[in-house]
Amino acid sequence: MPNNPPSPSSGTFGTPLINFQLDKISIEKKSDFQWGKQLAESILSKVNGGSSSYFWVRNQRWKTNRNYANGRISMQKFIDLLEFNGKTNYVNLNWQCIHIVNRIISGLVGRWMNRSEKIMVTATDSISTKQKQDEYEYLEFIISNRRKLEQLQQASGVQMIPQDQTLPSDKEELNLWQSQFQRLPEEILYELGINDVLGACGWFDVLKEKMLHDSAETGFVGTYTWMDTEGVIHVEWLKPENCFYSYSNFPDFRDTSWRGYMRTLKISELRRKYGKEFGGVLDEEQLFNMAQGAKEYQLYDNITWMTEWNVTFLRPYDEWNIEVLEFELKSVDTEAYTVVTTKKNKSTIIKKGRPQNKADNEEVIEDSRINIYRGVYARSTQTMLEWALKKNMIRPQDPKETGNAEFSYSFYMVQSYDMTTLGVPEKIQEPADQMILARLKMQQLVAKMRPTGTAVNWRAVQNIDYGLGEGNKAIDFKKMFDQTGDFYYHDQDAEGNPIGVPFTEIPNAGFLPQLQALILLYDKHYQIMKDELGEDPNLISAALQPRVAAGNVETSQQMADFATDYYYSAYINCLNDTAKKVSCLLKDSVTYGSKVYRNISGIDDIGGRMFSTKIQLLPDAVAIQKFELMMQKAMDTTPEMSLFVDPFQLMRVAKEDVKLSEALFRQGTKKMILHQQETAAQNQKATFDAQHDAAVTGETEKRKTMTAEVQMKGQIESMISKEKQKEIILSGIFGVYQKGIQMPTELKELEAEMIKNVAIPLFAENIRNISDLISQTQEEDTQEEDMGQNSDIQPQNKEVA
Repeated sequence: MPNNPPSPSSGTFGTPLINFQLDKISIEKKSDFQWGKQLAESILSKVNGGSSSYFWVRNQRWKTNRNYANGRISMQKFIDLLEFNGKTNYVNLNWQCIHIVNRIISGLVGRWMNRSEKIMVTATDSISTKQKQDEYEYLEFIISNRRKLEQLQQASGVQMIPQDQTLPSDKEELNLWQSQFQRLPEEILYELGINDVLGACGWFDVLKEKMLHDSAETGFVGTYTWMDTEGVIHVEWLKPENCFYSYSNFPDFRDTSWRGYMRTLKISELRRKYGKEFGGVLDEEQLFNMAQGAKEYQLYDNITWMTEWNVTFLRPYDEWNIEVLEFELKSVDTEAYTVVTTKKNKSTIIKKGRPQNKADNEEVIEDSRINIYRGVYARSTQTMLEWALKKNMIRPQDPKETGNAEFSYSFYMVQSYDMTTLGVPEKIQEPADQMILARLKMQQLVAKMRPTGTAVNWRAVQNIDYGLGEGNKAIDFKKMFDQTGDFYYHDQDAEGNPIGVPFTEIPNAGFLPQLQALILLYDKHYQIMKDELGEDPNLISAALQPRVAAGNVETSQQMADFATDYYYSAYINCLNDTAKKVSCLLKDSVTYGSKVYRNISGIDDIGGRMFSTKIQLLPDAVAIQKFELMMQKAMDTTPEMSLFVDPFQLMRVAKEDVKLSEALFRQGTKKMILHQQETAAQNQKATFDAQHDAAVTGETEKRKTMTAEVQMKGQIESMISKEKQKEIILSGIFGVYQKGIQMPTELKELEAEMIKNVAIPLFAENIRNISDLISQTQEEDTQEEDMGQNSDIQPQNKEVA
């Protein structure tokens, strides 16, 4: 490399872009407007390279696609195909084209608009990762030792298990929570901020529809992401025809060195951005010269430059439009720093720049990083309006990539091959043209179709015998034949010569086969169109036919998605790249003091953290409906399912992720099965315990009964034994007296006790029995007296009666 790099005007070392990127030039020198003008002119020469250049051919193809997609097909070429010799009004044909391509594009975009998506944010820094890991390990510890913790909590009265949140019940549920639900508050707030930025710019409704039309019609989409001086983030939609870029081998243009956009600005906007009164480079006369290049400028308007327009509040050319070239260029910049070590106290001093003569105590260190330069060029007057390092440059959040920088432009080309793509109208242009031609031939055939005619044998008509009546000569036989279809005539004249048939009907038999052939041709090209497109545009109409199973319709719909959904993926990939840039700018906006997004996330929430973004496709209405039907059917057959799953929660989750809802539903089903098994085991155990208790109780009662019987038998036997003893003793006592033997003295006392124990109770019983007998006799006498008195009174009562 040369020690003295070339000046911007020299151009002796190749193109300006090569010199700019490869020469060791300082950022200050690269920011020279002369460099920017040469680079702008170099890029403009590639963009406006003539009718054979890449961008001209690309835009012509895209213009044709746009016309087909919007029903604006030029019918001039079909005049030559039909050999009408340029007579556009030939046989009064209707030269309006069919709009089947517009219907196909509208159907595809309408189907894609029914899908929803949102930006997901994940914190990837070490602080957030450690915080998530600690939270996971804490819950894992609680799950593993839950019973012990509950016992300690009950014994000590100290809260050890969180009560304000639903804890996972097992390790499987914990892993599901970690993969799907574990979110830091900072992640939620940051995600809310990014989605709010995109939603405020219209990227989930209006701009989404425009980008989907761009993808289907041209196969190319683009956005422009930037942040203004107030810290507000803007995401603009870019018209594909106005975008330009360097060569790339990738559909997302990741290896491009420059990108840009041909923008149309009003003179008032140029004055506000680049006028000298606002710190720019343009005075009012230069603005007027630029206005002369606008399409609105007409020589007969008598609008000429006047000095008074320098101070006029309103000018007639303020709303005129001119084109400016906005572009960004990526360059690797190397800055040299000189590290000086003082000889006296060995301290270190860092100076910017490279010394002319390097000393022994000096060391040159180079710092290389990728920078983005932004330029604005007015091609009508060849004026460089802006050229410098881009303000609010987009740099990745990862500290490992701080030396990198991203373009503000996000481009994506569908199935990029040699920088070209294939839009939907281009895929089906040939069969669409043939269908239009078949329709025109049908019109031509119908317009030139001859009616059913009649062959008139004039000689036979002249030889018709009118008879002798004078009135018969006035009969119009042709009119009679047309009205009735009947005609009477003699087949021979008076001399016997044969007379031909006067009228013979001529049917137009050749029209119908031609028309049927054209209909078959139209249907054949429609089939070719379906083959080229990869799906049937009349799929819904086919689904309404009888004997078409729902599974076949669903399979056809899936195949259609596979054939055309890569156009929808262009929008997804471009929006995903845009979201990453919004994420970087949002962090810069909050970090460096902007108050626009402080209500969403503050510096304490994002300080020291790094966030990665990805777009999540939300399920469509069909997937949500299938899940709800499945869940409703399961809950109808198993009503107790509602005790283990919350159907309203699952429906809310299904709007975000159907697979997650299915996992939660399976988890609830698993809990229900485990509960049923546990309940069945408890019921079986309770049955066994009841049977065991019943057996134990029966055995105990049986033992009590047997014990009572034994005791009763013992008492009976004891009583019997005592009575026998008494009987034996009394028998002995009376036997002694019967034999006339005197009772021994030692037995006198026993005899007295026996008589007392036996005789006295007998005497007492006898006295009680006699008393009862007397009482009974007295009661009977009293009753007899009462009955006698009643019998005496009764006859008197009868007499009185």
